[in-house]
Amino acid sequence: MAEKSSFLEVTYLLLWGELPTKTQLQKFENKIMNHTYIHTDLERMIKAFRYDAHPMGMLGASISALSTVHPEANPALNGEKIYKDKKFVNKQIYRILGNTPTLSAYCYRHRIGRPFNQPRNDLSYIENFLYMMDYLNDQNYKPHPTLTKVKTYFL
Repeated sequence: MAEKSSFLEVTYLLLWGELPTKTQLQKFENKIMNHTYIHTDLERMIKAFRYDAHPMGMLGASISALSTVHPEANPALNGEKIYKDKKFVNKQIYRILGNTPTLSAYCYRHRIGRPFNQPRNDLSYIENFLYMMDYLNDQNYKPHPTLTKVKTYFL
């Protein structure tokens, strides 16, 4: 799978039990990439962590904090009926898949003392993640294709 499929193709397979068609994959990618930006409150929260906080601790707290900026997704506030609405559940899947690379990159950048890079949705899912992690100031920066492929295997 890792040699012939992208990270999002395998994700689709794990979620829905089959590899997506080209059209299904395009729709899936678009929905995920529409959720790459995070609320500025989450950015401020990450910046409030100590400079030497472990990135995984920051990431776990950041993912938990998503429920505070999306209260409509909290079953404690809206009841268990939200689990019966397939469209609503899928939105939460797209949201977490879109937000996680951004949150991860921000936690990493905070730990190394660099400013955050906003997502670039003109890049692929993996390229966008690598861009948010590595971009410094090269206006033409694009992650190396080999790194993009290697990162796909390990995410």
